[in-house]
Amino acid sequence: MVGKAHKHPDFSALSQQIDPAWIAHALAVTGKASVRRRRLPAEQVVWLVIALAMYRHQPIPEVVAHLDLVLPDEVNPDIAKSALTQARQRLGEEPLAQLFGLSALVWDERHQQGRSWRGLARYAIDGSTLRTSDTPENRQHFGAQAYASGVAASYPQ
Repeated sequence: MVGKAHKHPDFSALSQQIDPAWIAHALAVTGKASVRRRRLPAEQVVWLVIALAMYRHQPIPEVVAHLDLVLPDEVNPDIAKSALTQARQRLGEEPLAQLFGLSALVWDERHQQGRSWRGLARYAIDGSTLRTSDTPENRQHFGAQAYASGVAASYPQ
């Protein structure tokens, strides 16, 4: 966009919710941790991929520059666009899947503390109907939907 400054979303709130140890674990279990010293190590590439989801309308080099993801190099301060693509390809999807699973587990546990209902995880209750076994006891307790024709539904709800 010529002449228009990009408004960058606030990345700090999300970065505070993702423990760097989770990223290190995801990279270690998938064998993708950076062994050699790179200007864009695997940990930074994970952050890049996360940021690209938030900054999807902005060029990748601009996102990298805004988040200051590349390690400094006084001899060659710029990084080639192809190096960013190669870093993403080298990383692959496995570490991100691991990170997603781990973060979802931790965030869910954190969210559910003290919020279970009868031992079940509770996410939302919103006018939903649940079908139950068609027994006389369930029909008596839950009732059943009656159609306009007067016929009762097949299952208690």
